[in-house]
Formats: sequence, C-alpha cells, structure tokens
Amino acid sequence: MKRKYSKSVVCGNKSAKKRVLRQQALAQAQQVQLPLGVEGLVELARQSLACFATEMGVKIAACLLEDEVTRRCGARHERPPERSETRHGHQSGFVTIAGQKVSLVKPRVRRIDGGEVALDNYALLQSVDAMPEAALRRMVHGVSCRRYEHVVDVAREGFGVKKSSVSRGFVRASANQVRQLSERRFDDERFAVIFIDGQPYAGEMMVVALGITVSGEKHLLGVRQGATENAAVCTALLADLRDRGVSTTVATLFVLDGAKALRAAVSRVWGRFAVVQRCQVHKRRNIAAHLAEKHHDELRRQLNLAYHETDYDRARKSLGTTVQWLRRLNPDAATSLEEGLEETLTVVRLNIAEQLRKTLATTNPIESTFSVAESVTRRVKHWRDGDMRHRWCVAGLLDAESRFRRVKGYRHMPSLIRALEREIVLPSLDAHRKRA
Repeated sequence: MKRKYSKSVVCGNKSAKKRVLRQQALAQAQQVQLPLGVEGLVELARQSLACFATEMGVKIAACLLEDEVTRRCGARHERPPERSETRHGHQSGFVTIAGQKVSLVKPRVRRIDGGEVALDNYALLQSVDAMPEAALRRMVHGVSCRRYEHVVDVAREGFGVKKSSVSRGFVRASANQVRQLSERRFDDERFAVIFIDGQPYAGEMMVVALGITVSGEKHLLGVRQGATENAAVCTALLADLRDRGVSTTVATLFVLDGAKALRAAVSRVWGRFAVVQRCQVHKRRNIAAHLAEKHHDELRRQLNLAYHETDYDRARKSLGTTVQWLRRLNPDAATSLEEGLEETLTVVRLNIAEQLRKTLATTNPIESTFSVAESVTRRVKHWRDGDMRHRWCVAGLLDAESRFRRVKGYRHMPSLIRALEREIVLPSLDAHRKRA
C-alpha cells in the first residue's frame, strides 16, 4: 500500500536536508587550503576577487594576515624561545577589495623589546591601485560615478564608495592607460593590414589606427586627437607608429575611408610600400548621397555585383557600366564613383580569399571598435577638456580591444602577404625596364 505523507513532514525533510548541506559546505570552506605563496594570494585577492563574493574576499584577506602573524610569531599559544615578535591582540582595520574599502579585524604584532610591527600583507591589501582599477572596470561598462555606489557589491561592514573617490580613481587609471598605449612597442610584430579611420567624438576628431598581424590578430596601434581629420594629424599618427617599431619598409595593405588627408599621410610615411583599399561601404554612401532614394536599391545591386566578382577585369568592367548608368542620372554621382575606383577593387586585384576579402573591403572592424567606445561614454554629460575626451576614448577602445578575436579568414594571411609583395615588386620592375 502506498504510504501517505503530510505536506508538513515533506517540507520539514527538505528544510533539514538544506540545513545539513549548508553545514557541510561551511565545514568544507573552513578547511580549504590555498596552495599558493603569500605574494600569489595577494595578487589573487587584488585581481580575482571581483569574480567572487565580497565576503569571501574578506575571509581570504583575514587568512593572509593570520598567516603572516603565524610566520612571525609562531602558532597561537606557542612561545618559541627564538622569537623576536609576539601577538598583541586585534584592532579595527580595512582592506581594499573589489573596488571598495571593507572593514575587518586586523591582528596586531609587537616586538619583544617594544614597538608596533607593520604587517607586509596588510599594506599590500590596502594598495591604492586596487580601487582605481575596479572603478575603471565598472565605469567602462557604462556605470556612472553617481550610481557606482549601488553597483559595487557592498559587504555587510563595508565603508562604501563615494563618487568623488571613484572619479579620482578613474582619472588616474585612464591616464595611465593613455600613457601605456602611447608607449607600446611593435618591434617584433609584422602588420600586414592597417585600418585608419577618423570619427567625431564629443566635438573632437579622433583618428585611430588598428593593425592586423600576419597571424590575423588585431591590435590597437594608436590614437590622435584633432579638430579635423587633416593631413598633419594623420601624418603625426603614422610617424609615431614608425617610431614605435611598426615597419614602413614592408608591403602593407591600408584600408581607408577615402579621406584625402589619410591617403596623403599614408603615401608620405609608407611610400611605395603602401597598398590602399578604399572602403566599399563609404564609397556606396558617397554615391547614394547624390541620388534620389528610389535609385538606391539599384545602385546597391550593381555595386555588389562588381565588388563580389573574383576577376579584376570583370569587376572593373562592371563598375564602368555603373558609371555610364549614373552619368544619365547624375553626373556628380558618376564622378564620385570614378574617383578612386581602382582602389575600391584592390582586394579583388590581389585575389584574396572571399572570407578574408569581406573583412578587408571595408573599415567595419575599426568602426565597430569605435561603437564600443561610444557606448562607454554615453553617460558622460559634461566634457570638461580635451584630455578628458582622450582618456575616455582610449578607455573605450581598450575595452573593445580586450574582446578582439582573430579576423575571419586569418588562415589566408600568408597568401595575402605574397600578393602584397608582388604588388610592390611589379611597379618597381616596370620602372626599371623603362629606365633601361
């Protein structure tokens, strides 16, 4: 016969099971041993505790302090004759964990002959760098200073964080990031592709360079701030990259949006080693701006037909047909397509594999990076100066860089390198034949 249980008995059994499981988990947590050195544990407390509960961070900090006291004074209730220091009770203190000051009871140590002893681990756990980095991580993800206090995982005995402290911490951390980015060295890297684009940012123009290595990895190369996307700013950016180790004597594919200042700067710094691909999306937008909206779908169809061709001659012929069609609608639209027409087909002429060609035909990689930076600063209401713009922009760009993956089609990068080398060698041979 099936036994019947009352609802209260069933609920009681479940509660008892949960209580037993909690007690077992607590007992296991108290017996956990951390097989790391003290310095490693301090680094863990500073860098990884953001991923754990704040209360667990407090417990680890307490373990680190107790470990140092035991090392200095021996185990509790022991009195080694050779000791020079002794336990001296406890006092209130704090450590900086996960971006906040959290109080804890700190053990005290005194010398046998008198005098307080400072604990090394306690000084490390109070490092002023811990709070700025935590503030940076949260603010980069769109948290304003005023709401930061509600986002931090406040411990039960935490002192909390005020917006002024967070702002100062962010300024220190972001200024440090700007400095580190401007000092990056690239002596051991070979960049096959460099994207350059300028974007309006909080009333200023930010010109950014993004490089792709021969293995397909993306790296943020540099940022320059200017009133406009002029040749002086662009040239200064490229010259700075050259000074920091980016080679200007190897064939490099530059993907540009069509700005004349960018094109002039690339020619000035890289010379004959530069191979330029004009962004096909920007070209389509420029032409469409001259046409009525009813012609946009047909324009898109014809340009896609040419840009997706695998044979350069057929693609060139297809664009010639489009020029004739545009000339009947609007001569200015036809002129816009003819300007830099060959450079929009560079990836076709190089015979790059389709998957990689799709990545290199537009400036989308660098524009998507900028979109992350803009999302980071959407909460900023008042821009005080140019330095603030630069710091926030770099913080957003570096946040985007932390999510970079290798470009699609990276396995075809070796064939791209060979194609680029042929591209710069053939004109040199032709010029040599003409001189001969």
